[in-house]
Amino acid sequence: MNIAVASNRAFLKYLYVMLTSLLEQDSRGDKDIYIYLLSADFSDEDAEMIRRLVEGYGECFHFIRIETDWFPKELPRNEYITVESYFRLAIADLLPPEAERVLYLDVDLIVNRSLRGFYETDFEGKSLIGCPDVTSAAKEYLAGASLFAALKEKEGFLYFNAGVLLMHLKKLRQCYTFSSFMEQAAALKDELVFHDQDLLNYLFWNDVKYMQAERYNLPVRTAYNAGFDETWAREHTAVWHYAGPKPWRHKEVRYPLERLWWDYAKKTPYYTELLEEMVLPEIDTGYMDGLFRQLKQENEQLKAVVDQCMKLLGR
Repeated sequence: MNIAVASNRAFLKYLYVMLTSLLEQDSRGDKDIYIYLLSADFSDEDAEMIRRLVEGYGECFHFIRIETDWFPKELPRNEYITVESYFRLAIADLLPPEAERVLYLDVDLIVNRSLRGFYETDFEGKSLIGCPDVTSAAKEYLAGASLFAALKEKEGFLYFNAGVLLMHLKKLRQCYTFSSFMEQAAALKDELVFHDQDLLNYLFWNDVKYMQAERYNLPVRTAYNAGFDETWAREHTAVWHYAGPKPWRHKEVRYPLERLWWDYAKKTPYYTELLEEMVLPEIDTGYMDGLFRQLKQENEQLKAVVDQCMKLLGR
């Protein structure tokens, strides 16, 4: 299995948690998993931490240093979608030619069941295998996205989430290079809201095979809000994707499906540090207490308005 991940130093601990979950589920200890880490700012010590993790499970690790000047400065990015998200566009060029397929995984997910079956899926002539993006954010975005206005009318068009993406490298190398991706991204830069994910959807809308999101790329917060069966998900869902709210951020409303992420965080040397990063800022700032006080005040104001309206109506 060839696995590719991209990260910066700020996400080292979360990458460690994700890879721990992957290795717990899929490692056989026989060096048949090759993990390729793409990073521009990892120090040698950072990379060594990941190497020790991977090789500790008896698997193989390859560190690929990326130069950020490969990526035009005008490419859109923001606080949540950084330049690292574009690194997956260079994978076909950077991995060895004998690697004919690779599974790209985002950092903010947990592997809950083996991905070997997904990895071995027949491409059936397609370049990519992924899952539809079933988040409410994606649906709202597509409703007004000019980039996809025409494509939405095409039969078979589905917007996919690029956080779990099986790539047919042999086929991709015949049609695309990293340079061609960058040219396309530069040409569409004003329309790329979700950055390289938008670009991939635009270029490969009819060249992707779809798998079930509830099995291989479950957006956890969306699932929780929809009342998704946690017991079923723990038994059947291979990938829990914490897109949007993160289990490790303190300025979030907590919910039960975060527990799986913390179950794997416990297995890492960063567990105490991760807990402190989430809890201590709340103690220092009183963020949630302030939020609840604000909601209480707004509720009282709303109640006063309703009472006044009821009086005017004579009720």
